[in-house]
Amino acid sequence: MIKNNVETIIEGNKVIYKRYFDVPTELLFEVWSIPEHLAEWWGPDGFTLTTKRMDFTNGGIWEFIMHGPDGHDYKNKIQFTDIKEPLHIHYKHLGDGEGDQDVHFESKIIFEEVGEGTNLIMEQIFPSKEELERVNEKYGAIEGGKQHIGNLGKYLEKLK
Repeated sequence: MIKNNVETIIEGNKVIYKRYFDVPTELLFEVWSIPEHLAEWWGPDGFTLTTKRMDFTNGGIWEFIMHGPDGHDYKNKIQFTDIKEPLHIHYKHLGDGEGDQDVHFESKIIFEEVGEGTNLIMEQIFPSKEELERVNEKYGAIEGGKQHIGNLGKYLEKLK
């Protein structure tokens, strides 16, 4: 794994982001699971986050709004499908929660303890390679994913 840099692998309909963080697995899991932490780092550069509701349980729903640097609000709805603390968080992105499923994918967030640090593996699985390409073309999804992990790193540095 790479420290302070994101390794990105594209395999068909899947994007895998990998990065090592010099923090305990429990802390990394915590900043992915508590709205107050998520508000500090979630999303690509320039975005802010407002959580409307979050039920961090298997089957639970997280509804939030990502506020873009251009002033546009992006509604999002996620359903948690498999949470195993502190090992992984799996979820489905269900579009905007109001019937628009323009962006639909599954994510697997995996936390691997390595000594006193943690390897983070974030997989985004799209319904097809074409869908991944469409979402990347329309929203810059792959670069946004890299920035997302980078912002997580910046936030963790503040917590140290």
